[in-house]
Amino acid sequence: MQLTFPTLALAALVCWQSLILPTHGQYHHDINWVKRHLGSKSPYPVPEKPATLEGYTLEQLQLVVRHGSRYPSDGDTEDIATILEKLQESKNKTALAWLEDYENDFTQERSGALNTQGQLEQYLHGRRVSEQYPDLIDSIFNLDIPLGIKSASSESERTSQSATAFHMGLFEGQGDLGKAKQVAIPLFMYPREGDKLIAIDDNCPAWDVATENSGAESDLYQEKSHKATAQRLTADLGIDITVSDVEYIYAGCCFDISHQEREDTFCSLLSEQDILESEYREDLSYYYKYSYGTSLNEQVACALAQDIVKHIEEKDAQLVLKVGHTQTILFLQTFLGVHHEDPVLYANSTQSVIDNRVFRTSNIATMASNVAFELLSNEKGEQFVRVLVSEIPVVLPGCDGKEVCPLETFKKALTSKLSCNFDEVCAK
Repeated sequence: MQLTFPTLALAALVCWQSLILPTHGQYHHDINWVKRHLGSKSPYPVPEKPATLEGYTLEQLQLVVRHGSRYPSDGDTEDIATILEKLQESKNKTALAWLEDYENDFTQERSGALNTQGQLEQYLHGRRVSEQYPDLIDSIFNLDIPLGIKSASSESERTSQSATAFHMGLFEGQGDLGKAKQVAIPLFMYPREGDKLIAIDDNCPAWDVATENSGAESDLYQEKSHKATAQRLTADLGIDITVSDVEYIYAGCCFDISHQEREDTFCSLLSEQDILESEYREDLSYYYKYSYGTSLNEQVACALAQDIVKHIEEKDAQLVLKVGHTQTILFLQTFLGVHHEDPVLYANSTQSVIDNRVFRTSNIATMASNVAFELLSNEKGEQFVRVLVSEIPVVLPGCDGKEVCPLETFKKALTSKLSCNFDEVCAK
């Protein structure tokens, strides 16, 4: 049988559609791509290689770390349960075949708890630090006493567990406890009330006022971007899917990736564009709540930054660890002025601005994200500071475009900000 050109073209189109378009509402994703677009719920992106330096000696390392991957918060746990109940009403069993044997592990009693992946993220980070800076680790010990480390966390189980997992990786093989030759490391937990260094937002009344309407741009973008997605899912699944339901599905996608490495459940209901839009919606929320979208956010890490500089000046420890939350990491980066190259982000920002933004929590505020301060010296005895965000060097404003910033230049760049008073900044 001879095939005409129109017949061949139609066959090619059908073939292309079968490869590109979803079948009965299902999208098939590269899990590694999805992991890089889950906003603050993204698993930690381990760098391909360490950011080693030649010609410098590391004298001190300070780390401000977010806790590792966790179970959903109370709100997300409730939202995931809500959307699961609604999806059960659909008669599209092809798109939702995964529901037949799906077990919802996200219960209220587990809400917010550090999961196994979160423990592993912190443990492996500790191992990388230990392997990259063996001389620093040795210098921490005075005989068998770890005098050279100061560790603290917020008043939270997931942050204190994260610190412990980091210690396990950092000091494995250094002690006499068990087969792994572990060392017991003291950990201070800052009481929630009065914590100016880690759980900052809980103790800053002025911030509560300033960010009262911080979700406005995010809400506007959600209504605009998720409307078509909700309509498509409503038609495809035969049930009423709202714009809020789209976010519930995205939350389920995030935590199934983090908890079970599954992209074939909630994620299969979302296109790549849907995922990118949900990622930006969350970025807008955090941009105004914890970063440059609200001017006060450039000051609220005041006491934390002062404490970091104090440790540098006093050299009272070789390693200083603080384990906190998303807001801890974003407040600190905002205080330092990094990742601030974007024009102001809005719900109606151009697609070019959205696509090329630097402020992307999937990169800078993931689970187990961190800000490191390396105090370095050279052969001449000159001192320098290098700052890294999630193990990637960044250039601080005021450091003349240099990653390795002379100590005095580093302090001068922050002088005006470091003269702040936390209590005055946060007074209503």
